[in-house]
Amino acid sequence: MTAAQQLNDSSWIVKQQPNRQEVVQLMKNAGLTPLVASLLIQRGLKEPEEVLGFLNPALSAMHHSMLMKDMLEAVNRLHQAIEDEERILIYGDYDVDGTTSVAMVASYLEGVGGQVETYIPHRYNEGYGVSMEGVRYASENRFSLMITLDCGTKDFEPLADAAERGIDVIICDHHLPESKLPAAYAILNPKRSDCPYPFKELSGCGVAFKLLQSLAHLMDLPESGIYEELDLVAISIGADLVELKGENRIMASQGLKQLRKRQRPGILALLRAADIHQAPQTIRDISFTLGPRINAAGRMDHAQRVVDLLIEKRESRAAEVAREIEEMNQQRRQVDEKTTADALAQLETSETGPFVNIVHGQDWHRGVVGIVASRMIEQRYRPSIVLSEEDGQLIGSARSVDGIDIHRALEDCSDLLQQFGGHTMAAGLSLKVEHLAEFKIRLNEAIAKQTNDVLPKPIVRCDREVQISELSLEAWKELQQLEPFGPGNPTPVFILRNVVCVRRPRTIGNQGRHLKITVKDPEGDFPTIDAIGWNMGELAPHIKQDMPIDIAFTLVKNTWKPRGWQSRTELNLHLKAIRNARVDSSEA
Repeated sequence: MTAAQQLNDSSWIVKQQPNRQEVVQLMKNAGLTPLVASLLIQRGLKEPEEVLGFLNPALSAMHHSMLMKDMLEAVNRLHQAIEDEERILIYGDYDVDGTTSVAMVASYLEGVGGQVETYIPHRYNEGYGVSMEGVRYASENRFSLMITLDCGTKDFEPLADAAERGIDVIICDHHLPESKLPAAYAILNPKRSDCPYPFKELSGCGVAFKLLQSLAHLMDLPESGIYEELDLVAISIGADLVELKGENRIMASQGLKQLRKRQRPGILALLRAADIHQAPQTIRDISFTLGPRINAAGRMDHAQRVVDLLIEKRESRAAEVAREIEEMNQQRRQVDEKTTADALAQLETSETGPFVNIVHGQDWHRGVVGIVASRMIEQRYRPSIVLSEEDGQLIGSARSVDGIDIHRALEDCSDLLQQFGGHTMAAGLSLKVEHLAEFKIRLNEAIAKQTNDVLPKPIVRCDREVQISELSLEAWKELQQLEPFGPGNPTPVFILRNVVCVRRPRTIGNQGRHLKITVKDPEGDFPTIDAIGWNMGELAPHIKQDMPIDIAFTLVKNTWKPRGWQSRTELNLHLKAIRNARVDSSEA
């Protein structure tokens, strides 16, 4: 998408505004400001009791862990293994959800006397889920119990092998199961069709937390000890993008408090290595600071490094491992930038069809292809697939856009694929090089069928229109009542219509990637306000001073210290989209 197109080529959807009487009633019953009350009603929260529960997420509101199917069997078997000093293998996926789960379970079980060891499969040598190599390792090293975290629900063959080898397996997973379940001693998964657990959207680490919670009850251990593990659950929630509703909201909120209160040596070291001087304050902070660094180890080398860091108690050793991981993250960024540049250049010169972006390169690093696919969507708003060519094979990742189910589209081409899996917005796949040309044609046809031959446009979902006069640090403070923000509870997006830039727009950051503008209401005598558009630097030449524009944005508090002066705090806008000013306001 060209810069000029970005000014107009998006669909802005403004949520229906709540009934004024409902807003007034909720303000009265729950003691809220008009802004917060209206936003809560838009999010489906109207009753004072549920509103207060939402605004004050309390651990006491969590469901009892024993409601989960197979929990009694799982916790009794785990307790027996601890009592009998059996060797327990803690096995988890190589992403953030998996590694935090493994670190949490391993450190807690060690603290209550468990004989544990951790195992993370190699991303490229073993692949996702429980591997045959992992089962063989468990057998050869005389582990009688294996706990799988953030995986296991679909690993039929390896788990059948584990059963034959006499290894009991407890599965803790949150991925949607098939109609048939694998062989295992117990399967903890709230998405099981026969599981009565009321909340279905736990992260993998959240499911593992429930197992530890049940163990604490069984062993009559203080609940405060298990609640200390919520820092890792919050990291898993922030990185895995699960919905911030129900128990996820409670655990994320309490976990953020725990992160600020007591930092593990490994987390503190990871932040220091990245030159970050405070603990994450929001889920967004986790997504942009801890999440990428934890993932970098698995992308560039081996994720076992992260587990070692998170359970490390010695500050000096933690600092050493954190520096290694930070170096991996810097390496990941370099590879990411190089691959992105190559992919975008290829996109300009090759024909992939109107409905999808597909690029491939020789031995592109598989650890970054998913990230690069997301970058391509920013450039050309289509579902995007990035493939690495290795020995006649194409292996890679797909990312989608609103309204297009990429997994279903891949299913329509399954006869051309060797493997694929994922969900609506993201998937992994592999195919032979000789099938690529036909795959491009068929995938375009599959997506065209979903969209009725209409090219997708970026969608900007907005909560309400505002005036500059309504924007203040007090308004920002009001919005903090709705934290933590994330999927299912997004940061409120507002619209300012018909504002103008008071000076020429300029670019900031590395290679001028970002846009900075200062806007005002041309009709009112109100202060100006600064706005930052990340990765919008290309728009700068197309926005003229005094040109009327509409902007969609979120509110951000910015604290900074001019040289030689006391620190200052001001309100900024983080731009979501910009367009030429509209005469009407007909979005709905």
